[in-house]
Amino acid sequence: MRLIRDGIVDREGVQGLAARLGYSVRQINRLVTAEVGTGPLALARAQRAQTARILLETTELPVARVAFAAGFASIRQCNDTVRQVFADTPSGLRRRVFRSTGRGHDLDPELDHDHDHTATRGVRLRLPARRPFDPWTLIQFLGDRAVPGIENADGTTYRRSLRLPHGHAVVSLEAGEPRPDGPVFVDAELWLSDQRDLTAAVSRCRQLLDLDADPVAVVDALGAIPSSGRW
Repeated sequence: MRLIRDGIVDREGVQGLAARLGYSVRQINRLVTAEVGTGPLALARAQRAQTARILLETTELPVARVAFAAGFASIRQCNDTVRQVFADTPSGLRRRVFRSTGRGHDLDPELDHDHDHTATRGVRLRLPARRPFDPWTLIQFLGDRAVPGIENADGTTYRRSLRLPHGHAVVSLEAGEPRPDGPVFVDAELWLSDQRDLTAAVSRCRQLLDLDADPVAVVDALGAIPSSGRW
């Protein structure tokens, strides 16, 4: 699942995934379907659609850049997949969010035809987490153990460099404003040398912060351990 989230199926197909794990394509399809109810191709497709939705709802990137950054081979493929998964077009998803939040949306339509993957671009988005989750303590933990030349931290912001399949990136992670209720998230700003690496970069940030873990199960398990007063 980590390899699929990292974009292996998008780049190398199910054959590449199988080769990395030492299985045949048939075995991979059978085992993954038995465990999660669907095959690697469908999982990769769903991930691309979810990545596109996050970008449409949290950034002002033109739809064309969203399509390629999410891992789609074409704008048409992105439109078809988003329509099938979310019963709406990419533009429709964006309009709904902008309408509900009162945000304006004024992008130059000429930019929708810019397919240059190689220019370094900044992308800001939010990485959702589940309660109970303490991003401030976690970012401080990472900062205290930062490797010079690769990582650094100041207060509530943690930064590091990444080596990705198509290039490199610098990521900045910042704890969102504390709220007594409502969603918990980490603000992320990614500077990518190639936007096709966006899905892999987001996956690695989520893995670094362990955002896909079950925090309730973690708290229950650790809470059952008697405290000795020492760590």
